[in-house]
Amino acid sequence: MANMYEQIAKKMGTPWSNEMEKILTTLYTPEEAEILLVFNGPYLDRFTAQKIAKKVKQPNDKIEPILKEMSRTQRLFSAKKDGETFYSMFPLIPGLFELYFSNYKRASEEEEDVLKLFTEEYEKYYNKGYVVNSLSSSYPFMRVFVEQELIDETISGRESKILEINEEVEVIKNRILPFEEVRNLVEKSRRISVMDCACRTHMKIYNKGIPVNDYPINVCMNFNTFADYCIEQGFGRELTKEGALKTLAAAAKAGLVHTTQNVTEKISFICNCDRDCCIMLRGIRQFNNPNMVANSNFQPEYEKENCIFCLKCTEICPMQVIKLIDEDSEDQRISINIDRCIGCGVCAFNCPEGALSMIKKFDKIPVENMIDALTKTINGRIK
Repeated sequence: MANMYEQIAKKMGTPWSNEMEKILTTLYTPEEAEILLVFNGPYLDRFTAQKIAKKVKQPNDKIEPILKEMSRTQRLFSAKKDGETFYSMFPLIPGLFELYFSNYKRASEEEEDVLKLFTEEYEKYYNKGYVVNSLSSSYPFMRVFVEQELIDETISGRESKILEINEEVEVIKNRILPFEEVRNLVEKSRRISVMDCACRTHMKIYNKGIPVNDYPINVCMNFNTFADYCIEQGFGRELTKEGALKTLAAAAKAGLVHTTQNVTEKISFICNCDRDCCIMLRGIRQFNNPNMVANSNFQPEYEKENCIFCLKCTEICPMQVIKLIDEDSEDQRISINIDRCIGCGVCAFNCPEGALSMIKKFDKIPVENMIDALTKTINGRIK
């Protein structure tokens, strides 16, 4: 039986361990595990109940209720198209972990012991470095992007212009690309939902119900098919496009970092990450591993003449790489360790006098779709 669950972990792209065995054997019955094994990997297949029943050689009227329950309890992804329901396998991250803990209210009411085990075993798993090792790559699956207001300031202040994604890199040097503007993503979306942050929820549960920090929690977004799933399962709140942009701005004001998939098209979620709980930002600091997330194409630029030395930037920087140097002297100034800066723009967004601004420095263009991103992330894993 353990071998069956080990195969599931491999398909999910997550390292096998005693902790992972406990998590998977608790979340999935042997019958459910057999169903998962029909999938080639996370989001790679979209099967109907009828097709899955055929693959496991069971009657459809027996398998379909199991699939619906797995979907309802965030153990399997489901989506509807042309009136028919299709099912897909979750990866551990981003997928199973995020949606299970975002819908923690259901889990706490229906399966408190399972929620507790998942919480405790996952934290052990994380602290042993398994999650960081699986996500650390020369091509991280997630990337940072800056708040739309800062992009607008860059465009107006530097006379940059928006160009098409397929233009040559030599031509687009220091220009704003469509995937760098969250407004484009929001405007193109058919449906948007917001849910509680899984990372802050997980740490609150692990901390015996006491929040680790006071960052806002209902700020993580899903789009289109994923928004459909979260709303229909009862833990996603639908947002208007205006509401989505306001939520993102409020998250940046609070000091949270916008992150999303490291792709240019069909982005399905945006996380708003904090430095204490986030799988990636916590991993960068706890494990001294900068390969957890791709930096944005922007870096902060400091103008001392505008600085009032309020030190807001030193307090709010998620990576804690900004500090005051030569204090109480004529050379007093803010210093930024650019080597560890992730280009999130939280410092510039919260600077009251405009002493910090985000300047486009790079032209890194992600791959187009999630399958290519997963492939590059796996091939680029850093051991």
